[in-house]
Amino acid sequence: MRSRKKILKPDHQSSILDISSNEQSNHTGQFYRFLFENNPFPAWIYDTETLKFLEVNLAAIEFYGYSKEEFFSMIFEDIEANEEMTCGEEAAEATSENKTGEHIFKHRKKNGDEVYVEVRANDFIYNDQMARLVMITDVTAVINAEISLKKTNEEYRLANERYDIVANATHDLIWDWNLENNEVYRDPKGLLKVYGATNNEDIKHINDWLERVHYDDLPRVQNVILKIVNAKDENIFDVEYRFKRENGDYAYIYDRGYILRNKDGKAYRMIGAAQDVTEKKRLEEELLNQQKAITQATISTQEKERTEISKELHDNVNQVLTTTKLYLDLAIANPELKDELIAKSSKNIISVITEIRKLSQSLMIPSLEDLGLLDSIEDLVESINATKKIHAVFVHEKIDESVLSENQKLTLFRIAQEALNNIIRHANATRTTIELSNNKNRVQLTIKDNGQGFDAFSTKKGAGLNNIRNRVYLLSGHLTINTHPGKGCTLVVELPHRLVSQLNF
Repeated sequence: MRSRKKILKPDHQSSILDISSNEQSNHTGQFYRFLFENNPFPAWIYDTETLKFLEVNLAAIEFYGYSKEEFFSMIFEDIEANEEMTCGEEAAEATSENKTGEHIFKHRKKNGDEVYVEVRANDFIYNDQMARLVMITDVTAVINAEISLKKTNEEYRLANERYDIVANATHDLIWDWNLENNEVYRDPKGLLKVYGATNNEDIKHINDWLERVHYDDLPRVQNVILKIVNAKDENIFDVEYRFKRENGDYAYIYDRGYILRNKDGKAYRMIGAAQDVTEKKRLEEELLNQQKAITQATISTQEKERTEISKELHDNVNQVLTTTKLYLDLAIANPELKDELIAKSSKNIISVITEIRKLSQSLMIPSLEDLGLLDSIEDLVESINATKKIHAVFVHEKIDESVLSENQKLTLFRIAQEALNNIIRHANATRTTIELSNNKNRVQLTIKDNGQGFDAFSTKKGAGLNNIRNRVYLLSGHLTINTHPGKGCTLVVELPHRLVSQLNF
């Protein structure tokens, strides 16, 4: 049997009544029994020594589900939940400030249901023995409500904690728009990061917020919001706009949100996040400008090549052919000079053929697949040395050309061709060195001359140098130009190997 020390004691000292005393009238006894049996609250009397039930009322029989005979075969502790749960943890926490001062216990009904009950007890004399009268009030609904409220409050606390963690961990501005009063809550840290604002009160109302949206973007923002709010089956939206920060600058904002609707499909709340994409926009604009510059440089290079071709044909080939025609006309008119003039004409025609071949070779894409990069540069150097204008030397290590794509090979050849042409035309150099080397990750092309050099900061960059720069940029390479007036020029181009480039994408 359980220890009787756990048995409920009276909450206060009560008078001991003997309802069976001869001094009491039968009428009084019957009155008290009537009150006991018809009390709407469960009640019973049990022996304080044996804990056996002595009396139970109808309300107790109905509430606990036991018959009167079953009650009389039980002791008081049989209806308690296990001893540790007599004042269950949840109930103890939920009723720690119980205003009535009564005790809360957990009892078990016959069907196994566990209920919280408030117990009031008084000792008295019953049939010449000490007994205890117990009155029960079912407080299960109240206790469960308190437990549920406590759990809800804890869940709410955890939700707020998660919200704060997310807000602190992201660079986004987390916002919550109540559509019923048109007020928007924004987390303070995100507010400062994204909107550059220190006080949400200034833009708490949606109309105040809209006044900060850039005039040109305002109609589009309003249309997006109205469309999604009035829709019935769309719950996600995003929009980009410019927003005026407290310092007067406009920031580019990317905003996306989720809409909560009631059962009728009416939107009542929107939750979302705003992100400052100003830097992204700047980089996109910079990239667009670079692409425009590359396009313009390409067009300029094409126009330059056409001009050079036209100039070469007009100033050289056309003049020689004109002279040749004159020789042939004179030969027809002067038979005695025919042999001499025909010989001169033949020499001129051979010269024209050579010039056209040179011009064609400079325009034609080299057959790198057949010759390879090294042999193609060797041919370029030999043709330059044949002019006797400058002495060129090609130095290279044993390079595995398989690590370079065809586009990279062509780019290196065109850069070498462009650089050597610039040296011949502008550098007043007597010698130049072309060096091709590679390391683990990159191939390096170095072109050095002993010419007059130039001031890299003040000299306007010509189409040839811009063409080289753009070619290097397109292949994610690096270009370095070391030059000073009177000290020649060294041009260094570094391109990543094809294998490295593939890993970067």
